[in-house]
Amino acid sequence: ERVDGYPAHCYGVFDDNGRLMMMINHNTDWGDAWEHSADPRYPRQYSDLAYKLGINAVIYSLTH
Repeated sequence: ERVDGYPAHCYGVFDDNGRLMMMINHNTDWGDAWEHSADPRYPRQYSDLAYKLGINAVIYSLTH
């Protein structure tokens, strides 16, 4: 999804062993995708992806 005409980017900060320590999202808004997921006018593909990324981030942070 393009936000305000700018492409979205995701970055990561890794430790010396290559493990992800921090995830940075630029020009993305997962909250909007979650908030509007029940709205039929909002593209479902973006809501589905936002939920997948959010759940993945939570599970990763709880297990690493």
